[in-house]
Amino acid sequence: MEIYFLDGELARSCNDDAIRMNRFGTVVAPVLRRRLAEIAAAAHLAELRCLPQARLRGYADGRLLVALGPTAELHLRPHDDPPPMAEGHLVEWAVRSLLVTDVQFAAAA
Repeated sequence: MEIYFLDGELARSCNDDAIRMNRFGTVVAPVLRRRLAEIAAAAHLAELRCLPQARLRGYADGRLLVALGPTAELHLRPHDDPPPMAEGHLVEWAVRSLLVTDVQFAAAA
């Protein structure tokens, strides 16, 4: 799949090794790099369902969350507008590009 980023700063933070390590730390940074590589290698969104470690979750407003371990999540949405199914669900096999909108750390319990 093709991966796009909301802005240049987010793209640099996710793609540059030194910036990624500095911004996200030694635990999340390597997972983020691996997860982006797994997304890029997938032909469509439905293939991410085969990666249990990604724990892909979708929401009615079009947001998608991918786990970056227990402490962070990658926030995504389809880059293009795929056709919705009759029930309003996303047609995952039709999504071939994603927009990364944020990387968020989970709130401390």
